[in-house]
Amino acid sequence: MTKVEIHPGACGFFVTVIALKVGPRGADIAIQTDCEQVNEMASMITHLTVQDILGFPFGEDIVYQAAKKVIRHASCPVPCGIIKAAEAELGLAVKQNAFIHFIQ
Repeated sequence: MTKVEIHPGACGFFVTVIALKVGPRGADIAIQTDCEQVNEMASMITHLTVQDILGFPFGEDIVYQAAKKVIRHASCPVPCGIIKAAEAELGLAVKQNAFIHFIQ
């Protein structure tokens, strides 16, 4: 199981993503948040496979296509966090934190 917390910033809606490997190339995705937009997106992506997240031009995978339908803020980091959780759970990436840190 891979669990990530996403702190998106000013909106204040924290998001928890849990990815659980199912079979050799898939992961069930559970998302917990108070954000209505993210909850709507979550209902569209309850399971991801390697094919769902790799091999697409940026933004054309299933996660960003779902986000495009319901997320109204282009800089929302949640879609990226969902993909990172799935990749880590499927052994496609290391479990490494990512940050956007304002210096000034």
